[in-house]
Amino acid sequence: MTTRIANDYLQLMDTIGQQLDIPRIKSIHVAPLGEDPLKSSKFGAMVLSDGTTGITYTGLDNALLELQEDSRTSGLPGQSPLQVAQLYAGESGWQRSLGLAAINAISQFVLKQSGYHLPSMSKTVPQLALQKGDHVGMVGYFPPLVEQIRANGTRLTVLELDQYWLQEADEFVVTLDSEHLIECNKVVCTGTVLANQTIDSVLQHCRGAAQILIVGPTAGCLPEPLFDRGLTMLGGNRVVDPEKFLELWTTRQKWRTATKRYALSRETGYPGIVELLSK
Repeated sequence: MTTRIANDYLQLMDTIGQQLDIPRIKSIHVAPLGEDPLKSSKFGAMVLSDGTTGITYTGLDNALLELQEDSRTSGLPGQSPLQVAQLYAGESGWQRSLGLAAINAISQFVLKQSGYHLPSMSKTVPQLALQKGDHVGMVGYFPPLVEQIRANGTRLTVLELDQYWLQEADEFVVTLDSEHLIECNKVVCTGTVLANQTIDSVLQHCRGAAQILIVGPTAGCLPEPLFDRGLTMLGGNRVVDPEKFLELWTTRQKWRTATKRYALSRETGYPGIVELLSK
């Protein structure tokens, strides 16, 4: 069964495909399994013929393992990413991973060809504008961000499916129960909620939040379906140097130096898809 978020993004891709000539897929990059699969890279990438790159998350279910099968990706170069985007409606983790890679690549192409200047974002915590009395909700345990928010003395509740992280201390809770998000006035989600398509169920518990952010390399999509759901900011990574990115990625080095972090929000002048397509 197709989720609502998948349906909305595929409709958006269809609109884009009717108005723009999208470059074909040049290559697909999936990390090999390491000696310890749990420590293998969880990110993959789709590169289009003009160098535009869409980053995706391959840590869903057995996606990384299944994407090791050459038959999953060998026939994709030369195809339209609009076709591959349809996999986002699939039931398997590997399908959603490839579909999201295509959606992100198409989105990055739209942003690039429009000439829109992406507002830079150096760090996530300043975007939350934390104040005394705030209660931050985090969807997905992201250790560096947890440390920064706790160091600020802010109350923090983390929703995490991996029981390894579950804990409770003063002003800090890691829980499996999404009901706890109802108490939070500011919420930040990792891009994993787009890969596993849990965003709708998460947002049902965030209706009282004044700020809702999704951040991370996987959040490279256009924001319209998310803004329509109440998201206030989408923070992604644009690959500004594709050759350097792939060199670093294939040698398992940190590749953020080949990317630019940015933040999209209506408050900071994001023009919207109609204007982007009119350029």
